[in-house]
Amino acid sequence: MIRPSFHSSPAFLARAIDLGEADRRLTFFTRDAGVLVTVGKSAWRSRKRFGGALQRYVLLDIAWTQRTGRMAVLSSASVNRSFWGIVEDWERVRHADHLLEIASELFPQAGPKPRAFEVLLRGMRSIADGEPPPETARRAEAEFLAIGGWGPDLSGCRKCKEKEGRSYRFLASEGGVLCEACPPGGGSPLSLGAVKTWRALQAGKTTARGRLRIPVVIAEELRAVIPEYVEYCLGKQLRSLGKK
Repeated sequence: MIRPSFHSSPAFLARAIDLGEADRRLTFFTRDAGVLVTVGKSAWRSRKRFGGALQRYVLLDIAWTQRTGRMAVLSSASVNRSFWGIVEDWERVRHADHLLEIASELFPQAGPKPRAFEVLLRGMRSIADGEPPPETARRAEAEFLAIGGWGPDLSGCRKCKEKEGRSYRFLASEGGVLCEACPPGGGSPLSLGAVKTWRALQAGKTTARGRLRIPVVIAEELRAVIPEYVEYCLGKQLRSLGKK
C-alpha cells in the first residue's frame, strides 16, 4: 500500500464547494504548491482541525496529505493573518475576489509559485489597509502578467520603435503598443503616461515612499485595457469583476 505524502504551505482559499452534507471541495492558491484542490473531510463540523479558519480573505497555514491519483485531503488549517478590512466594503470584496481569480487562472500548474503568491499577499494587504481597490488590482495584474511571461512589450511602438509619442494604441494581438501611424488600425487608446505607468507596474517599481501612485486619469485608461488583456491571455472572460 502506497503511503500518503505530507505537505504544508501558506495559502489563500479561492473556492469552496459542498460535497454532501459534511465534506467540502476546497481550492487554495498556495505558495509552495500553486493551485491545490483538496477535500475537507467533515469541513462543516470539524472545529478541532479547522476551527472556522476556512474563510476567504484570510492568510492560512494549511497541511494536507496526497496519494498518487487521488484528490489531496486537507488535514489542518489555521489562521496566520486576517484581512477583515476587505469585507467592510463591496468594492474591496470584488477586487479581492478578482485577485484570487486571476492568480488561480494565470498559474494553474502545480508547483511552487512564491513570486505570484507574494503579489497576491501584497494585494490583499493593500486592499484591507484601504488602498484604492482598482489601483491595487492594476498593480497586481501587471505583475502577474510579467511573472507568467505574458507581460506586453511597452518599450515603444512595436513597428516603428517610436518611444516618446504623445499617444499609442494597445493591441493584444500585437503583444504591445503601436503608434497612431503604424498599421493595423484599431486597439485601445493609451497616453504616453499610461504606457509608462504600466511599464513601471509590470517591473514592480515603487517610489521612495514605497508605492507608485497612479493618477486617476491614467488609472481609468488602464482599467479599460489591462483586465481585457488578462482575459485575452486566458482565452476566457473573468467572473469576479464582470462588465461595467
